[in-house]
Amino acid sequence: MADSPDQVIAMGNFAEFKTDNYPKLSDDDAFERFASSLLLRKYGADPADIERGLVSGNNDGGIDGIFLFLNRSESVHSDSLRLSRRKNALSGLQTGVALDVVIVQTKKEKSWDTNVFPKIESTLKAIFDDKQTAADLRAFPLNDDVIERAMTWRKLRAKLTMLVPVVHFHAYYASLAKQANVDSYMTTKANQLGTWLRANLPTGSTTTVAYLGDAELVTRLRDSSDYLAKLVVTKPPVREGKALVGLVSVKDYLSFIRYEKSTTIREEMFAANVRDYAGSNVRVNDAIGRTLANDSESLFWWLNNGITVIADKANNPLELEWVLTNPLIVNGLQTSHVIHEQAIAEAITKKRLRQSILVRVITESDPEVREAIIGGTNNQTAIASLQLHANEEKQLRIEEFLRPHGWYYERRRYQYRGVKVPASRIRNMTELGQAVMAIRLLQPDTARARPATLLGTDTGWKRVFDPAESEELYLKALVVLDAVDDYLRSAAAKAIADDSTNARFYLASGYVLEASGVKKLDDFVKTPSVMLKDKPTPSLLAGLHKLLNEEVQKLDDGKTALDRIFKGKDLKDAYFDRIVGGA
Repeated sequence: MADSPDQVIAMGNFAEFKTDNYPKLSDDDAFERFASSLLLRKYGADPADIERGLVSGNNDGGIDGIFLFLNRSESVHSDSLRLSRRKNALSGLQTGVALDVVIVQTKKEKSWDTNVFPKIESTLKAIFDDKQTAADLRAFPLNDDVIERAMTWRKLRAKLTMLVPVVHFHAYYASLAKQANVDSYMTTKANQLGTWLRANLPTGSTTTVAYLGDAELVTRLRDSSDYLAKLVVTKPPVREGKALVGLVSVKDYLSFIRYEKSTTIREEMFAANVRDYAGSNVRVNDAIGRTLANDSESLFWWLNNGITVIADKANNPLELEWVLTNPLIVNGLQTSHVIHEQAIAEAITKKRLRQSILVRVITESDPEVREAIIGGTNNQTAIASLQLHANEEKQLRIEEFLRPHGWYYERRRYQYRGVKVPASRIRNMTELGQAVMAIRLLQPDTARARPATLLGTDTGWKRVFDPAESEELYLKALVVLDAVDDYLRSAAAKAIADDSTNARFYLASGYVLEASGVKKLDDFVKTPSVMLKDKPTPSLLAGLHKLLNEEVQKLDDGKTALDRIFKGKDLKDAYFDRIVGGA
């Protein structure tokens, strides 16, 4: 049967996507990322978010990806600070916070598999049952990636209980099959899954169970990944070059920073701001809140520094209305959140709501100019955050050093939005940090379990991003880990153990340790970074993989998820002893 016009378009776009972004992957693996990127566009998911959520492989329960998002924009994973015991773990989240769970199954075939949703339903019933332990889920059987994501969902759900989250649960089956061939039997199975989900989610939750075939894929391909926001000024703004300055009422500014017809703040607008929200109790924020809650003869914008926004475009369909494309608030995060919180508490006076705030909008596409604006408007003292390091000289030097070697270092989220670079060659701070933890610090357990915790301390940050360290180390770290990932996708690796998420950092550590030739771990610390090897062969990695798997089997009692073994110290010690001891 001839391909439909929509199939031709979808296949053409997929082929281009694979060539541009993941040329080394199999068609099936590339299609997972292609379909997931389309499904997760509205959450602003980047390649790293997608990689963290993919769980496909043996015993995946019919699921290729499990993705969790707070406020439609914040990706949550097992080592997220949201799941930590820190007092401020839930900072910035409001009662009724949106929690989106996205389940994805993809098949590159041109025909439908009618058993996909029944299989997903069976898996979800096990995952939703809190009485099912990690050992029970292993026996189901489910692989370790699925179990880890399942436990992350359970922990997040429990953590958010007091905030009464609104859950939006989505299950998608994407393929290159014809949308028109979705028959009544398939529709019934999708409806059955939807009915079960609604019965097992809190009141007010929403569910989506959908088939995405040729026509739906084409529809999503046409949808832009850009997001728009309407800014209403009180009077015609002052315009000069690529910038405009105007006054916006506090009420209209609230609408600008929130999702349409919602009281949820649009966190993606603050992705380029180097600071997190410091909380309403901070002196400056408390002062802003008191100003909003009390009337005076002084107008609000007289008492506030205002807001700076960078946008890709600023269109003016109506005299006082401006539609901004991909607006990023680079200065004014604290003010924005205080206004939002005070409005939630109904603490802003009617007079203050009518008063204005000064807003500057700059439409600039040149990355260097944008960076200069962001740096220039974010030079105050701030609370700890990885993004605070984005403009450090070391970070700039790493970015500049890696680029000629074909790697794109994303110091700042959305840095490469709209820039045509291969997704498989983008690495963010955490990913680069994990690579260095593995090959320089020999901490594969930390890289696997707690990278954000280590990078979140001054001492840990300086160990990973030592200003005196050669930039060559960061290139070597990426090259080694990339070679490990290539090996783990091979049939030879899967024959030993199909557990790439757990094994990758251990194989990277094992390679540099063995290649260094040291007989004691203490001697490795003394090895200069320039002497580290970066050309692991598949045969060498296979030997290390077998050795690693032997030690895993010794520690595996079958009662816990395997990731607990890889995140603990015992495996690392035993594995390294085998390498340096030559046993």
